Amino acid sequence: MSILLDTGIVYAYYDRSDTWHTRARTIIAGAQRGLILPAPVIPEVDHLLGHRLGEQSRLTFYDGVVAGYYLVADLPRAGYARVAELNRQFSDLQLGFVDAAIVALAETLGLVRIATTDRRHFAPLAAALSLELLP
Repeated sequence: MSILLDTGIVYAYYDRSDTWHTRARTIIAGAQRGLILPAPVIPEVDHLLGHRLGEQSRLTFYDGVVAGYYLVADLPRAGYARVAELNRQFSDLQLGFVDAAIVALAETLGLVRIATTDRRHFAPLAAALSLELLP
């Protein structure tokens, strides 16, 4: 079963000192197929890896994307309207584009499983929209 990946879980996979590293590794390394990397997550992961871990970690991440370790998925045109709608509907959460895009992409692809370290935003979304959060 496919899993959508949020920024925090991807970053934690590469950072051995991150408190979520072991859990991220279990999810990412344990999935043989079906790791879906939302395109809007890529710039966030790129920034965090470069800023916190250095250039080599960014290149390792790029290698994983190029090798097809992740299936990169972007929003369809209608998904952008859903991003705006989710930000209005959950305005108290101050979701922002990326988190709302992950939910919109989950809906577009018919997926319910999202791997994330962000419980502040995703726990209320999961409860309201019947999503399953991993780990």
